[in-house]
Amino acid sequence: MSKKHVQIGQVFQPVGSAGGRGWRVTATVNLLGIPHARVVSTEDEGVSKTLSCSVLADTSHYRLIASTPADGMAA
Repeated sequence: MSKKHVQIGQVFQPVGSAGGRGWRVTATVNLLGIPHARVVSTEDEGVSKTLSCSVLADTSHYRLIASTPADGMAA
């Protein structure tokens, strides 16, 4: 089983909320040694929260709806 990595620019949506709010990853941080993602609402960038990366990567909680390169540049 491969591990999914949460990256800046990805957009996630809670499972079971079709058409609901998306959450864009703006930063990743380690809190007490556990990877977390800082996310902002795609509907209102003034709304933000911090989630465990393992929760975001868990397809029973969130689904990836968009993936954007963090730097926007091709190698």
